[in-house]
Amino acid sequence: MRKLLVTIQVELDIPESWDLVEHPDQVQAIKMDDGQYMHMSFLPMLTRDFTEEAEWSSECSEAFTEKVLDMVADEEVYMKLETH
Repeated sequence: MRKLLVTIQVELDIPESWDLVEHPDQVQAIKMDDGQYMHMSFLPMLTRDFTEEAEWSSECSEAFTEKVLDMVADEEVYMKLETH
């Protein structure tokens, strides 16, 4: 097996009322206005089209999702709230 390292950096403009919290599950989460908590993680995107402007989708079988998740040896998510 080979290792694939993926680096993803996402910058979001969020409402002032959202806050960054430590969830009891030991993950950073965003507390949203509706009482929900959002954890950021990767989402595999798939296509069969190898041309420009291909249609990408996160829809796949549960079996495939589980297979991909089983391949994840380590995941680190770090969120930082910046104020301007």
